[in-house]
Amino acid sequence: MSTAIFKNYIIALSLIFGISFTAFAQEEADQNLSKQEQKALKKEQKKKAKAEKKAQAEAFEKIQHQQALVAIDSQQFVLEANQLYDRRGRTVNVQSNINFIKVEKDVGVLQIGSANLIGWNGVGGITVDGRISDWKVSKDEKNGRTTVSFNIMGSMLQARVIYDLDGTGNYCNVRIDGVFSARQLKMRGVLVPNNMSSTYEGMIRY
Repeated sequence: MSTAIFKNYIIALSLIFGISFTAFAQEEADQNLSKQEQKALKKEQKKKAKAEKKAQAEAFEKIQHQQALVAIDSQQFVLEANQLYDRRGRTVNVQSNINFIKVEKDVGVLQIGSANLIGWNGVGGITVDGRISDWKVSKDEKNGRTTVSFNIMGSMLQARVIYDLDGTGNYCNVRIDGVFSARQLKMRGVLVPNNMSSTYEGMIRY
């Protein structure tokens, strides 16, 4: 089979199976380059791939951030925490599906859990809720950070809660200050709409 016939055969197959012929042509062209040119080409291709990957990541972060802002506006969101830390800076990594603080309209739910324990709530910790009041949302135009603050009052929970959403993506810090005590709990994780959350809520005991 001659070279010309073989190329036509490859083109026909690429059209039948939807394969781009550009890859074959590029591969043949690359073989005609010197080693130095091939090295420079690979470097440029690697740089381009890295830039495309970065652009895709930034686009995804914008989507996540916008989803978080819409969820805040609707007052239906949850911080899925993967870290807990106290006022002394001591940090512990936790499971995000059982450690969270959630807003559901005018009700807030705080849960701390551990897969290694049974706990008061059935998931190795405690689950408490309360009514939300003094709701405030503000945005820092300089760095894009969004802050949500409110009071939450229930039979087992009386606290001031402050969400601090990063300016990009959906990572968020939450500070929970006891209203009638000096106790403080901090969380860090991702803020997502309630209907996209993978959290599991344990039993609330009054």
